[in-house]
Parts: sequence; structure tokens; C-alpha cells
Amino acid sequence: MRKATPRDVAGNTLFEKLSDPVKTCLLSKAYVRDFRRGTVISFQGDKTNTLKLVVRGWVKLFRLAPNGDEAILQTLPKGKSFDEMTALETGRCTSSAETLSNCSILFIDLPAICSCPKARAELSSAVLLATSEHLVEMSDQVEQLKVKTAPQRLSSFLMEHICGESTTGEIELPYEKAVLAGKLGMKPESLSRAFKRLKEIGVCCDRNVVQVNDVPMLEAYSADDTAEACALA
Repeated sequence: MRKATPRDVAGNTLFEKLSDPVKTCLLSKAYVRDFRRGTVISFQGDKTNTLKLVVRGWVKLFRLAPNGDEAILQTLPKGKSFDEMTALETGRCTSSAETLSNCSILFIDLPAICSCPKARAELSSAVLLATSEHLVEMSDQVEQLKVKTAPQRLSSFLMEHICGESTTGEIELPYEKAVLAGKLGMKPESLSRAFKRLKEIGVCCDRNVVQVNDVPMLEAYSADDTAEACALA
């Protein structure tokens, strides 16, 4: 465990909305812990007053159904925070959080820092903004589940991870395919079939490395809602 630094929160939208004095106060009371891959950081229903931010690695937020099935709500990369609203009100976690890789997580006890001048007002505004962003992301995810085929959902994910403006690209999947399948709302066998379908438009997958031979075609396919796209699915 170590003390937090400004570098740990660089790029996080919640902290970008805070004034320098409040940000300094927050960081003075924050700490960073390292976790191994596969570690549960918090359980659904746990009482918490700590905002958590991914400093390094990937974290998944998930819920368990009564039959034990896991529903992956989000996969969070470096710079993303969670449990913001719950921490501000000292409530209970609405989902469980588990590391998908070796991770470093920043923790801030929000009620404890409200003695800092203007902290409560600034935090409330920043937390509401962060919560709104999460809702938009969740709405987009629900929309994809309802209107896009499995290969289209996979193609949209791949487009999000292609860097640059090249017409070809190579992507290293950030986590296991079983997790990717859960994130995209499908079973692992359905994900395998989706990759096979995308071969027809130049997508090749070898273990955790995906080669895209025609980025414009993949982009067009991910956004296509015509019968042609449904036929490929």
C-alpha cells in the first residue's frame, strides 16, 4: 500500500472536475493497493464509503443471479472509477468488483474528506457527472444487446480498440475471451461463432491477438442494420 499521487488520477473525468485545493485534499487522504489477477475487490451488498479508481490493469463489475450465473456489467480500464455514488452516501455496493489482471486500485474514503473546504459540494457535482456517464455507457450496452447481432457486437468492440487511422489493424484482447463473451452478452461458444462469421470480412483471431485486414469494412458492418448484416450473423 502506498500514498496516492496526482499521476494516479490523471485522465479521470471525476477528478478533472475538481478544483486544485479539493483534489490535493482528496489525494492526501487516498492510498493505492496492488491486487493480483482474479482478486475480488468488493462484493455486491458490501457497505462501503470508498470511491475506487483503476490506476493500472482491468477490473470487471458483475452481479450473480440466484442460479449462480454471472452477468458482467462493465469492464473498467485504467482511469475509470466505480462505487462513486455509493461511497458518497456510505451505501452498499450494487455489484461485485474483481480484477481481470494484476491491478493497482486507488481508494478514497469520501465521507472522511468532506471536512475539506468546498469538498462536499464539488464531490457531489463530480459524482453525479460520473454516474451520468456510467448510465450512458450502460444504455449503449443495452441498445447493442437489443438491436445488434452477436457478430456486430463483437465488431463494435474491436472498432473501439483499433488505434490510429490505418485501413488494417492488430488488436491484443485486453482480457480472456470468456470475459469478453460475458461483456458482449453471449456465451463463449457464441463468441467463437461470431469470430468465425467475421472471417468473411477479413477478421482473423489467433489466441488473444486479432488481425483486422479491412478496418473500413469492419466499421461499416458494425453499424449496418440491413438484412445483409443479419444474413452474415
